[in-house]
Amino acid sequence: MPQFKYSHRLLTALLCFAAVFALGSYWTQLSYRSAQNEQRLLMQQLVDSEASAIERRLSRSLSSTDILAQEVRQQGGDFRDFDEYAHGVIQAIGGVSNLQLAPDGVIRKVYPLEGNEKALGHDILNDDSRREEAHKAIASRRMTLAGPFELVQGGIAVIGRNPVFIYRDGEEYFWGFTSALIFLEDLLEVTDLEALERKGYRYRLSRFDPVSRQQVTFASSESPVAEDAFEYAIAVPNAQWRLAMSRPPSALDSLFSLGYPVSFLAGLLVSWMVNLLLRQPETLRQVVEDKTRRLQELAFYDPLTGLANRRLLHEQLELVLKRLHRDGDRAALLYLDLDDFKLVNDSMGHTAGDNLLAQVAQRLRSVVRESDLVARLGGDEFGILLQDTHEPSAITRVCDKLIRAIEEPLTVGGKEFLVSVSIGVTLLPEDGRTVETLLRNADLAMYDAKREGKHQYRLFNDAMRDQLVQRMRIEEDLRSALELEQFELHLQPLVSFTARQVMGYEALIRWRHPQQGLLYPDAFIGVAEQSGLIREIGYRVIREACRLLRDEQALLGDGCMIAVNLSPAQFSDPELLSRIEATVLEHGIGRGRLELEITESVLMRDLDEAIGILNRVQALGIGIAIDDFGTGYSSLAYVKRLPINKLKIDRSFIQTLSWDRSDQMIVEAIIAMAHKLELEVVAEGVEDEDQYHRLEAYRCDIAQGYWMSRPQSLESLVGVPQKIAGMLQGRGAAS
Repeated sequence: MPQFKYSHRLLTALLCFAAVFALGSYWTQLSYRSAQNEQRLLMQQLVDSEASAIERRLSRSLSSTDILAQEVRQQGGDFRDFDEYAHGVIQAIGGVSNLQLAPDGVIRKVYPLEGNEKALGHDILNDDSRREEAHKAIASRRMTLAGPFELVQGGIAVIGRNPVFIYRDGEEYFWGFTSALIFLEDLLEVTDLEALERKGYRYRLSRFDPVSRQQVTFASSESPVAEDAFEYAIAVPNAQWRLAMSRPPSALDSLFSLGYPVSFLAGLLVSWMVNLLLRQPETLRQVVEDKTRRLQELAFYDPLTGLANRRLLHEQLELVLKRLHRDGDRAALLYLDLDDFKLVNDSMGHTAGDNLLAQVAQRLRSVVRESDLVARLGGDEFGILLQDTHEPSAITRVCDKLIRAIEEPLTVGGKEFLVSVSIGVTLLPEDGRTVETLLRNADLAMYDAKREGKHQYRLFNDAMRDQLVQRMRIEEDLRSALELEQFELHLQPLVSFTARQVMGYEALIRWRHPQQGLLYPDAFIGVAEQSGLIREIGYRVIREACRLLRDEQALLGDGCMIAVNLSPAQFSDPELLSRIEATVLEHGIGRGRLELEITESVLMRDLDEAIGILNRVQALGIGIAIDDFGTGYSSLAYVKRLPINKLKIDRSFIQTLSWDRSDQMIVEAIIAMAHKLELEVVAEGVEDEDQYHRLEAYRCDIAQGYWMSRPQSLESLVGVPQKIAGMLQGRGAAS
C-alpha cells in the first residue's frame, strides 16, 4: 500500500511537471508574439503621430499663401500694406520664415526683408531650376511645394508657391505667386523626433524625386533606420514625403527566452509542491484556511491606499450605532472630498492621481488616533469614524488638523501640488439612526462646505436637511413645469454697431411658477443641472426659439436671428444633433437664423470631439458663438481650430471698460484678433453710453446690454427694436 501511494504520488508529480512545463512554454511563445504585435502597433501609432504632426504643421504654414492670395484678390492685385499684413499672418500662423509676393512671376516683396534681399527681382518663370515647377502650378491652378533645398543664407527649407488669378475687366488672368518659405528645422520642431532619437529610435524623412525615380532623404537620424522600419506617407502639394521609423533593439528575445527554463523550474517546483501536498493533506487544509481568511480580510480594505473600504466602514458604523444605543456614548462620522482633484488626473494622468491619493491616506492616518477608523469610500472621497468623542470642540479640532495636513504641498512625479479638502460632519447618534442616513447627511454637510468656498468643514444641521427637501421640491416642480409648459422666453436685443439697429436676440429662459410668479434662472438652473432635467429644458428653449423665428417675424424684424445657450449636459448628449435637426426642419428655419452659445470650458473637455460636433451643427445652418470669452482658456491656438462664427466678450471686461486700462487693451485685442480670424464680436453687459462708444471705436460688431434694452417678454417687445434704432440713429447723427 505505501508503495502504491508512492507510485501514485510520483506519477501525479510527473504529470503536473509536464502540464506546467507545457503551459509555461505555450504562454512564453504566446506572450512573445503578443508583445511583438503590441510593439509593432505602438511603433505604427508613433510613426502615424509624428507624420501627422509634420503634415498638420506644413498644411497650416502653407495656408499663409492662401491668406495672401485672398488679400491680393480683394485688393485687385495692388497689395500696399504687405509688410504689416504679412507680419500679422506670420504671428498668427507660426512656422513661416518669410512670405513673398511675385507679380508676373518676379519676386517684388519679401517679409521680413532683412537677410532675404537677394530674393528680390528673382524671375521664377525664367529660372531653369524653378521654371517647370512654376508653370505646373499655373497650369494646375494649385499650390506647388519646392524643396527641401539648401539656402544661400544657410539652412534647409521648402517653399510653397500659390498661383493667384484675378479678374479685371471681366476677364480672369494670372497675376503672379504668393509664396511662403518654411525652414525644415522649424517644421520638425512640432515633432518628438529629436527626443525619440535620444531614446534610440531611428528615423528617415524622404521625398520622391521624379527625375531619378528614387526616394531622396533630406532629414534623418545619425543611425540608419532598420530594414523593418515602419513608414507613413505624408501628402504635400504636388509631391509625397515618407517618414520611416524603427525602434531601438529590443530585449524581448533574450527576455522571453528565459520563459522556457523558468517554465522548467516552475514545473519542478509545482511537482515538488504537489508531492509535498499529497504527503501532507492536513498542512494543505491549513494553508487553504489561512488563504481564505486572508482573502476575507482583503475584502474589507482598499488595495490602493491600504485603508478600510466602504464595506468595512459600513459594518463598523452599524456596530458603533448599536453600542452607542446601549451605552449612551457619542461618536462622529467625517465625510471628506478632495477639492478639484479632477485637475490632477487631467493634467498628470491617473497614475499620478493614485500616487496622490496614497499620500493623502497616509496623512489622514497620521492625524487621527489608532482607535479611529479611516476608510476610502471611492474616487477621492474618504470617511473617518471618530469613536468616543464627547465634545464637539474635539471634533472641530480634528477637522482643523486634517485640513492643515492635506493643504501641505504633495510631491507627485517630481512636481508639487497644493490640494485642499472639504469635510462634512455628522454626530452619532443625533444625526442619524441608520448608516445610510449618517452617510447621506455627512455628504450633504460636505457639499455645503464646497458651496461655501471649499477648504473647510461643516457640521450637519437641520437647515441642510431642509435644503435637500427644498431641492427635491424644486425638482418635482420642474418636472411639472415641463409637463405643463410653464417656461417662457424673454428676448434681449443684439444691436449692430454698423447698422445701428437690432439684428437679433438672445433667448433667456424664465419660469412662470403658479405660486411664486416669474422666476429667473438662478432660482432653478442649479437643481435642473443636478437632476439632469437641464437637457430637456434646453431642448424646449431651442424649440420655442424656432417657433418665434417662424411665427413672430414681423415683431422680431426681417432677417433677425435668435441665440440660445447650450448647456454642458446638452452638448454631451448623443441625441443633440438629431433633435436639433428635427426641430429646425419642422419649423423651416433658414441658415443663420438660429445660433448656439457654448462656453469655453465645455469645448475644452475634448477639443477634437467638440470640433466634430460643431462642424455637424454648422452643416445644419446653425451659427456657433463662444460665450463668456476671456474667462476660461481664451487661447488663439484653439479658437482658430474651432468652426465658430462669433466671440462673446464676457461682461466682466465691459463693466470696467470706462476706467480700467487693462480691460480696455484686452477688449481691443480680442476684437482685433477675432477680426483677423474673420469672426464677429459681441460685447455683453453694455450698460452705459460711454461703454457703447468705446466698443464702437474698437470696431466691435454687436452690443448687448441694459443700455439698449433689458430682456423683454414677447408682449413687451413691441416697439422696442424701433425705439433702439431711433435712439442710436439720433446719437449717431449728434456725434
